[in-house]
Amino acid sequence: MFKNSKYFNDSSWNLQKNTKPFPFIFIDNFLKSEIYLKITKNFPTLNHFATNGDINGNNTQIRMAYFEFPNYLDSFWCDFGSYFLNEDFFYKYCGLFENEIQYWYPEIYEKIRKKNLKIGISNIDSFENYDVLLDFQLGINTSVKEMTSVRGPHLDNRKSLYTALCYLKDNDDNTDSGHFTVYDLKPYKFLKLGKSRSINMSDVKIFKEIKYKSNRLATFINTKKSIHGVSQREVTNKIRKFFAFNAVIRHDLYKISLPGRVLGRFQRFFDKKVTV
Repeated sequence: MFKNSKYFNDSSWNLQKNTKPFPFIFIDNFLKSEIYLKITKNFPTLNHFATNGDINGNNTQIRMAYFEFPNYLDSFWCDFGSYFLNEDFFYKYCGLFENEIQYWYPEIYEKIRKKNLKIGISNIDSFENYDVLLDFQLGINTSVKEMTSVRGPHLDNRKSLYTALCYLKDNDDNTDSGHFTVYDLKPYKFLKLGKSRSINMSDVKIFKEIKYKSNRLATFINTKKSIHGVSQREVTNKIRKFFAFNAVIRHDLYKISLPGRVLGRFQRFFDKKVTV
């Protein structure tokens, strides 16, 4: 599928695919070794991220989106990021989840199969003229002075079709934390969404942890069961590094059932009262 790519070759991938509790994949050796080496050597300095967040904060996640690259980064990053932002890549990448997209979103699957979608770039194009907007981002989590979670269990934007993160762990980073975590709802629990689509830890159980590891990609199809997060990071002066890419559809892909929405609103109201 990607054999002729100058950045990776799927014949060298160590790929593990899961369909439950939602469709997710992790791939080791995602990038060609020479590309991975070039990326790690040329990864932007901490100061490059200062415009978008507090680089001195504790375990603060900061991202730089593709449309910002020309203002801060050299042409390598513009070229590399653009690879993930075109029609050909989108359709090939959806092929990794072909059966799963057909199962969860049959109408979108038919449009993907027929290549009948207009593909644009996030923050450059808009849904006025495009059906799908793609984005590529460079991201970090700052050093950890006090152990804390990157982000607990949550759902992504309901318009997001797929999300992927490639880890760029430094060779001298000996930490064992900050792992991508797949969650499943506990039996007899409703899906209740809090602020920023968060989900109470008491309502879920850990299904799998995908460790933060060099040149490892974690990716999934977004569904109402795609509960995920990042585990706590231990105290360290190391920065957690990654790049991410995603595809966002014009309309919502799924809806949360009424009981879940009502219970979620009640929980937020109750929490607010307790806080006050």
